[in-house]
This record gives sequence, C-alpha cells and structure tokens, in this order.
Amino acid sequence: MPNILSDKQIKFYHNNGFLFPFDLYNPKEAEIFYSYYTEIKNNLGFEPQKEFRIKAHLPFPWICDVVKNDRLLDAVEDLIGPNILCWGASFFAKEAKDPRFVSYHTDTFTYGFEPAETCTAWLSFNEASVMSGCINYIPGSHKLNIKHEIHADNNNLLSQGQNVTGVDLSKAISAPLKAGQVVFHHESVVHGSGPNKSENPRVGLSIHYCAPHVRETRIPELTALLLRGSDTSGHWKYDPLPKYDYDERCIDVMKKTRALFVKATKEKINKSKSGTV
Repeated sequence: MPNILSDKQIKFYHNNGFLFPFDLYNPKEAEIFYSYYTEIKNNLGFEPQKEFRIKAHLPFPWICDVVKNDRLLDAVEDLIGPNILCWGASFFAKEAKDPRFVSYHTDTFTYGFEPAETCTAWLSFNEASVMSGCINYIPGSHKLNIKHEIHADNNNLLSQGQNVTGVDLSKAISAPLKAGQVVFHHESVVHGSGPNKSENPRVGLSIHYCAPHVRETRIPELTALLLRGSDTSGHWKYDPLPKYDYDERCIDVMKKTRALFVKATKEKINKSKSGTV
C-alpha cells in the first residue's frame, strides 16, 4: 500500500513523468522559508542560485530539514521505493517582472545517472502561477529519446543553453503551485518555464532524490544523504551535515560537486560535432 499518494497519483507520475500539486507546507511556513532565502540573498549581495547549486541544501540546517521532511519522503517513497538518497538541491528564482526563463530541457542532459531514474521535488516558497512562470511539462516525454541543441541566451537560467529539439511544445501542461506546494518530476521529462510577468517574485527549491542502485557514471562515488532504508549498492559516499548556516565544510563539498557536474556537461557538449546532444 502507498504511504500517502493514491494509486491514481502514482500511475499518473509514471505515465506522464510529473505529478502536482502536493501539499507540503502551509503558506505561513512557506513564507518563513522565503524570508530565510531573502536573508541569504541579502548576505551574499546577489542571488543564491548563482552560487548555491547542485547541493544547495548542504550549507544550511533548515534546508536539510526540508529535504528530510517525513511527509515529503513518504511521497518520494511511493514514487521510487523505500531506500532514498538525496544527492542534490538547487534554488531557482525569478524576480517580479523578470524576463529570464528556463528553456525546455531534460535534467538527464546534465546528468550521467544509470538507470536514469532520479526524482525531483520542486518546492515553491511563494506562488508559482502561470503568470509568474511556473514549470511546464510535456506529458510522457520521459519515455522518449530526447535530443538537445545549444542556444546561448543571457536570459536563460540554464547556463549551458540546452534546448530540446523535435518536441511538440504545444502539448505542454502548466503546473501552477501555491506557496508550500510541490511538483514531482522524473529526470527525463521535458520541462521549462517562461518569464515572470507578475508583480511578485517566484522562488523555488528543487530537491533531487534517487534510490541507491542509481549511480552517476561520470562522477565516481558521488556523495548523498541516506534518508530512508539502506544502501547496499556501494555506489555512494555520504555528505556531511551542516552544524550551522554557511558551514564551510559543506560549502566546499557543494562547490566541488558543482564543478564536477559543470565539467562533465561541457565535455558532453564539446564532444558533439553536430550541435545536437
């Protein structure tokens, strides 16, 4: 029996590659998270997403508490099974009236996981409406052999500029969220988001989970947090837990891991002679 999701919801996720909305926090709790995010932004003097990527949860105890939320893990367990690792998290933010967007892509483009079975939980700190640029998905596209082309654009929040090719984007379904809600998606589903045309910011945290049998083939012994069950695969090393905000040891792990992912993706692009990856 599922923990928290219905059989219908689980079937929808596996058939379509995404599932929403999932109620995780109430609006007041989400507002607190947004205030924490704003504090990080003010301390840095720039957007956290410029620095806190891939393992953004590691330097902050409060974000680690989010990725370990029991209700969230109950849903993840229904989707990927009882043994759960969190290997990453990233901020994605658009300011009010922000022209920036996320081009249609698959997460698999920047991953080297085998099997390609990671699951992302995208938590909205404030309302993510169609107007403010919520995520859009192409149903069932996680079952296709998707290719990408590289198109540089300063307004694209994906720094590598990856865009899917040969996909009918008119079939996209929007996934608006209220503050505190989550959308789950499979790493191989095609998704993207438009600019924020609203008067309010749109800030979210993407959290990346997988079962221990999944491994990153390009980055031996990638680190993760074992959150449920057991790890009998031997593929993973374990992340440190932060003792305080901006824990230097955790920031070092975050930066080194991000550099490895960026390097691997650039090498993938450089190996492509046709421009299609």
